[in-house]
Amino acid sequence: MGLRFSKSIKINDYLKINISKSGVSASVGKKGASINLGTNGTYLNLSPTAVGIKGTGVSYRTKLTGGVKDIVKKFQGEDEKKSSLIKKDTSVKENEAKEENTAEIENYALEQETRTAIHKYADNVISKEEYDANISSLESDATKEIYQLSIDGDEETVESLIGSFINGMELNYEVNVNYELEDHILYVDLDLPEIENLSVEYPAINNGKKVIKRKTNTELKEEYLNLILSIGVYLTANFFNISSYIDTVVLSAFSQRRNKDGDLVDEYLYSVKYTRDIYEKTDLSTLEDLYQFILKFENRINKTSDNSLKEIKPYEMESAVKANSMVEEAIMGLKELGYKVNDINTIREELSKLELSSSGEYLKAGLKILSQNK
Repeated sequence: MGLRFSKSIKINDYLKINISKSGVSASVGKKGASINLGTNGTYLNLSPTAVGIKGTGVSYRTKLTGGVKDIVKKFQGEDEKKSSLIKKDTSVKENEAKEENTAEIENYALEQETRTAIHKYADNVISKEEYDANISSLESDATKEIYQLSIDGDEETVESLIGSFINGMELNYEVNVNYELEDHILYVDLDLPEIENLSVEYPAINNGKKVIKRKTNTELKEEYLNLILSIGVYLTANFFNISSYIDTVVLSAFSQRRNKDGDLVDEYLYSVKYTRDIYEKTDLSTLEDLYQFILKFENRINKTSDNSLKEIKPYEMESAVKANSMVEEAIMGLKELGYKVNDINTIREELSKLELSSSGEYLKAGLKILSQNK
């Protein structure tokens, strides 16, 4: 199945998220606890991670005993104090390991959100009135001209702005976006990543220790569903914010699957007619149930009980629907003139490649093709 639109820009590389020092990702590396013996005494040194002041470089140092004489006394018979010190050192290391394991798991959870809930990082869609009013705050005349062309729905300008946005994006998965603007409607074909791109393992805590677990098929399917819906919602929000001229985004998403013969083929998984009015009332940063969200719009999606998606037929551009109707009217005319079905099928394919304005023109074109084939 080929792509339906002509404009395409590739997205790849990795999603870049800034995390503050207070975040879990600031906990990196492992220095542990150490004991220094010297003429001035015995000291316990704790790393920033062990102290719990991650990312600041602040460490902790405390005196445990007196000078060298105290050390000699200890090794001469103060086994109880020595044992206490060892236990304390071991406890510090265990606490440090627990903190690092917790930090790793929390960091994984954050990474998962940036992977499968990227819609939360999109700006909320502003109203058409707000968008149009922003032109008065622009200083450059050239910028104002482009902005006005976007408001007016100049096809070349709007599609150029969309291309610039897509080209500057970085996602954690490779996708392809094809798009075309037609009378306040932006038609988008989205080539999705495959479920095989998802990681099948994740870290967890079991009896106080970190373990690596494998996701079940159900968990993988749920994660994949959230991912592919989130990508569509994210893109659509940005498209609405690029131009107030866009009232509807018809987004159709497909992926590559193997058919019964084992061949990779394109299959559309969902097709949604997103409308600006509902987006304007939605806070994307708190949006959790994406499936219920898209059910607010006219849609074609067939989800099974285990979160798999069956193949669907996507929505077509209005001009394509109209053209198909005119082609069929021309075909009916050819049949009434007595042409054979096998000839008709060939003519239908040829006529579908043309862009004519009436069924009469398609009929004339069909007669011309038939005469040339004799």
